Amino acid sequence: MTQDYGWHREKARQAWIDKFHNEHNPYDNEADMQEEYEYMLAHFDDGEMEQVKFVFNHKHGTCLKVKWESSAWWDYDRVHFYYCVMLPMRGIGMLEPAALDRTKPKQRKLMWWN
Repeated sequence: MTQDYGWHREKARQAWIDKFHNEHNPYDNEADMQEEYEYMLAHFDDGEMEQVKFVFNHKHGTCLKVKWESSAWWDYDRVHFYYCVMLPMRGIGMLEPAALDRTKPKQRKLMWWN
């Protein structure tokens, strides 16, 4: 079964928390550690780490690529974090804002974001 965006977001968030506790914990002082931990979670929760784009994959067609990344890109950086997933978008219709305005109210009720 394919997992949805929310499942992957929580998995990425938990992986970021685990990385903080296992690798990026330079403080021995509990107060400093708690402050750094709260800052790290806020960095994830406010969407600064998240990038979303549409990509085309020859095997799966159009996909939604969601990536959570922090800090530098080189491997030896201890605070670097990367989690990426491509979610296939089969059967999803895309509408321009003007076309959405022209849809009838009964049709809008069928749309997932309402």
